[in-house]
Formats: sequence, structure tokens, C-alpha cells
Amino acid sequence: MTTIGTLALGVALLACIYSMFALPRTRTDPSGAARSIGIPSGYLATFIATGALTVANLIIVAAFFGNDFTLMYVAENHSTDVSSLAWLYKLSGLWAGREGSLLFWAWLLALFASWIAYRRMDIADKLSNAGLAVTNLILALFTAGMMLSEPNNPFKASPAAWLGPNGELLVDAAMNPLLQHWAMILHPPTLFIGYAGLTIPFAFAIAALIVNDGSDAWVRIVDRITVFSWLFLGAGIGLGSVWAYVVLGWGGYWAWDPVENASLLPWLTGVGLIHSFTIYRRRGGFKRWTVMNAAVTFALVILGTFITRSGVVQSVHAFEKDPVSLVLFLSMIIGAVASATVGLLYRWDAFAGKDEFESFTSKEAAYYFNNVIMLMSALIVAYLTVSPALPLWLPLGGQSMSATAYDLIARPLGVMYAFIIAVCPILVWRMTDAATFWNRVRTPLAGAFVLFTLLTIEWWVNLRPVYSAMVAEGGKNARAMTAFGPEVIYSAIALSGFLAASLLISNTTWLFIDGARKRAAAKNQGMLAALGDILFKARTRSGGYLAHIGMGIILIGLVGSSMYVRDVRPTVADQPGATFTVSDYTFTYKSTSDVQQANGDTKSVATFGVSRNGRQLGDIAPGLTRFARQQQTRLDAAVMSEPLRDIFVVWEGTQGGQLSMNVKINPLIGFSWGGFALLLLGAALAAWPKSGR
Repeated sequence: MTTIGTLALGVALLACIYSMFALPRTRTDPSGAARSIGIPSGYLATFIATGALTVANLIIVAAFFGNDFTLMYVAENHSTDVSSLAWLYKLSGLWAGREGSLLFWAWLLALFASWIAYRRMDIADKLSNAGLAVTNLILALFTAGMMLSEPNNPFKASPAAWLGPNGELLVDAAMNPLLQHWAMILHPPTLFIGYAGLTIPFAFAIAALIVNDGSDAWVRIVDRITVFSWLFLGAGIGLGSVWAYVVLGWGGYWAWDPVENASLLPWLTGVGLIHSFTIYRRRGGFKRWTVMNAAVTFALVILGTFITRSGVVQSVHAFEKDPVSLVLFLSMIIGAVASATVGLLYRWDAFAGKDEFESFTSKEAAYYFNNVIMLMSALIVAYLTVSPALPLWLPLGGQSMSATAYDLIARPLGVMYAFIIAVCPILVWRMTDAATFWNRVRTPLAGAFVLFTLLTIEWWVNLRPVYSAMVAEGGKNARAMTAFGPEVIYSAIALSGFLAASLLISNTTWLFIDGARKRAAAKNQGMLAALGDILFKARTRSGGYLAHIGMGIILIGLVGSSMYVRDVRPTVADQPGATFTVSDYTFTYKSTSDVQQANGDTKSVATFGVSRNGRQLGDIAPGLTRFARQQQTRLDAAVMSEPLRDIFVVWEGTQGGQLSMNVKINPLIGFSWGGFALLLLGAALAAWPKSGR
């Protein structure tokens, strides 16, 4: 296995190197023979690299399913689970650790490269050749990183002392139990699809600089791939949030951990990149900005793996320190930004665009500020994330930022961004005069007023009292709330968020309704038929609208579930019938049960009846899982969902006849999940390929 796997990596590396040199050569060599041989072989080498990396991945998968512990990576990351998901946990071992995840990422990047090669090999123009060559250069760096760095090599052999005479494993090595959850089967692959795909716009931006082509040709090649990749990156972030919410046992879904931030950064700049493409194609503007945005987005993708693998920033999700990864990925970050910067300076005139906007009340201005806020947010979060590794003489150098520090920055910026994208669809190109603006906004403004009124009532009745209760109790949560200053400032941020969300949802929904109404009148259709045509015949625009509505719904959920969480840590006697109360919910202890599993793990469950104001809501059963092999205990949270809130319960253990509990009432959190699903649906609709090859 070790020899075959290493050989497969070597073949992939050689194929990438050959393609890198063959494709540019065919572009410049005037010889017809060189063109007829070089171009097909350069593209063919891409397919060979993909095939070799496919073999390498299949070897690892086969080793997991065959319990082949001669590979150290398999020994350290195999699952001991015996549930119905056991076979999926075996498969997920491929991306559960440092070495396998890098191999899997490289394979996905190779698939994207092969897709580009398949789509462009009949054209084989200068831009396509250069773009594929840059992609294969990056793939070669990934492959070389695995071959030349022992910590990144998935095919290194296990120490002889680890194995018995029949190949059985003698040491207590296995997959981290926290990773044995359905969300973690899906979370890493979706992230890596996003990471791999966001390489393509960077590669073709650099290719456009190389061939001195400032037209929108490169944008048209990569725009849907970019949306597709951004979609999967977003799905990965969402799945990671679900996993954090139900597995880690702390009742939240975003902790501003460095590795969490690493996935968010390219997603933020990806938003700006997608919107920049629109201006590039339609108005011939933002050309230099778009090239740099593609480079920064890729650099932030690599920054994420740099944070995860280099060890320079501490995180509960990071791997051990690796000096080779530090040098490799830091060089790639610097190289990405430097190549785009130097290329733009060299090709400055070719990428001149119509970057000036005539009025702040124009669609161009809204796109511009959209990009500025997304880039600024990403760079601020990136700086704060790596600040512990920065020299002490730099601002905040050597300091780790708390979640509250991030919130102080992210919440105002998020609300500001929501206001911009709420207004943007109402604006027109060049300049929107007052009469036009009022004519377009007055009807959705009425809908926004109704929604905002309902949200304000919910805030006054159910959310505002939480602030008073948490501050009165003191502690960490109270300090986080009062860090914003007086209650009036905290409340203003919350209500501003509700107002921005109301405008965003109402304005965008009205665009659907008004568009369907006009189409129905023009085509003599019914409203539903007209709405269907808008959704599926103008997929890019309607997908964007759905994504905007999803963002508004997410914002409602974020205000409630991140700013007004009721957090209590009660104890209850280990006696059936004992009760405790949180807010207006009463929890009645019923029983505790233990189940011994076939692999020696023990699952304990504590069952409580839940009632609200005397009305029985059902049972909730938090648990503890003790993993025998790893000598670890996992807190298994239980969640009871109501339309406007979640009841989140964790059993932290029993001591001295008392069960220690952690109960959180998470208001409006369902809006976050539902809005995120709608956001992804909109992105999927926008990314749906056009008919024809």
C-alpha cells in the first residue's frame, strides 16, 4: 500500500509538472507540430494526474474498510463505531486527519482541473492553456507537499511496535469520537469542494494577466464554478455549525475559533467576488478589483490551511505544528497576492475599467460598498485570527481575541451590509433619482414595516427580558453583553438588525411579486406560471434574490440566538420527580439509563419531562457517551425545538447525588437554519449550468 500510494503521488506530480510546461509552450511556439502534440498532451497530463490521485484516494479508502493498519494514517484515524453509520465513518476517515484531508483536497482540485480541461480542450486558446497551467502548478505544490513532508504523507508506514503478528492494532489510536457524527461526514468534503473550486477563479485571473486579456472571457469561464464553490463552502460552514451546536455541548454554533474563522474568510470575499463578476460582465467595471479579489480569496483559502496545519495559531480544531506546511502554505499566500499585484501593475492599461460611479444612489455604488465591506470584514477577521502569532510591536500582536471582541466588530458591519443589499436591488444603474427610488420602494416598505413591527413585539416581550436577567445574574455572559456599553446601544444593534432584515426580506420578495405581475400581464399568464418562469428562466437573478431573502432570515436568527440566549446551569437531585425551572420552562427528572455497546463504549441518558406554564411539551434526553478505547467522554446535547426557540439541554455529569445541567433557551435559532437553507438553494439555482456545452 505504501509503495503503490507513493507511486501514485509521484505520477500525479510528474503529470502536473509536464502539463505546466507543455501548455504554455504550445501557446508561444509557432510550430504546428508543437501545437498538435503539446496541447493534447498538456490536457491529457491533467487527466493522468487526476487518475493517479483517484488511485491514491482509493488506496486509503480500501485500507480503512480493510482495517489495514500498516498505514499509520489508517491506524490513527479509523473509527471504532458500531452503529448503522459505521461504514460512513470508515469512509470519512479519508478526510478526518491532516494527511488524508490534504490528499482529498488535492483530488478535488484535480477534478476541477479535469473539468476545465474537458470543457476547454477543443478550444485550447491561450487563456484556457494558461489557466489550466496555473491550476496544475497549484496542484503540483499540494502533491509535492505530501511527498516531501512526512507529517503530510498519508502513505507512511506504521511503526512495527504498533502491530501484532496478524496485523492487529496494539495501541489505542483511533478517530476522535467527536468526529463520529453525521454532520462531520459531510462538513469537511463540502468545505474542501469550496476550497478547491475557489482555486479556479484565481488561476484564470492570473492567466488573463499572463495573456494580457482584460476582456470578460476569463470571468465567463469561471463565474458559475465560483458560485458553485461558494455554495459548497457555505454548506460546509453550515454543517460545521450544526455539528458544533449538537456535539460540542456548549449550546452555540459559532465561537470565532481560528479554524472556524479560516472557513469564513474566503466565503466573505467570495460574496464580493461574485458581485464583482456582475459589474465586470455588464458594465466593464471593477476589472482590477476583481482580479485582486480572486487572488485574495485564494490567499484566504490557503491561509485557512496555513492556520490549521502550521501550528502558529492555537485552535481546538488545528493539527500539530509542521514546519514544512508553514513554509509551503505561507509561500503560496505571498505568491498569490504578489503575482496578482505584479501582474496588474504590468498589465495596468489592459485591465482599465469603468470603475467610477456617477452617484451614491446607483447600483454600481451599492456593488462597490458591498465589495468594500466584505473585503474589510474578511481582512479584519483574518488579522485578529492570526494576531497571536504576530510580533508584539504590531497592533494586538501576541494577543488572542475573545469572541466578544469579534462580535463588537462583526455585528455593526453585518447590519450595515444587510442595509446595503436590501437597498441595492431597488437602485438602477448610473443614478436613481428620488422619484424613481420612492416609486420602487414604497410598496415593499409597507411590508417591511409590518415585519419589523412583529419582530419588535417579539423583542419587547421575549428577548429584552433575557438581557435584564442575564446581566442581573452576572458572570461571563453578562460581561459579554455589557461590553457593548449601555443597554440602549445593545438594543439599538438588535433592532437595527431586525430593521435591516425586514427591509431585505420585503424588498427582495416584492421584486419577485412585481416581476411575476408584470410578466403575467405581458404574457397573458397566471401569477404562478409567471413566477415559475422568473425562477427557472432567469436563474442567476432569481437565485441571487433567494440568497438575499435567506440572508435576511439568517439575520433575524442571529439577533435572537447570539444576543439573547438564556443560559442557566442548575443542579437537580438524582431522584425521580425532582424539578428545576428555567424561564417559564419546568424540567422534571424521570430516570437515568446506561447502555453498553458492543465495542465497550457506554451510552448514558438522563430523561426529563418538559412543561411550559403547565402544558406538557414532551421528554428531552441529554446523554453522556464514554469511549472505552480513547478514554474520552462526549456530552450528547438534547434539543427540543419550538417555532420561535430551541430548548438546549446538556447533562454534564452526576456528583454527590446531584445531576449538573446546562440549559439554554435559544430564541429564533430556527430562522438561522431555515435562512441558511434558502441561501444555499438560491446559490444552487444561480450556479445551475446553462443548457448546451
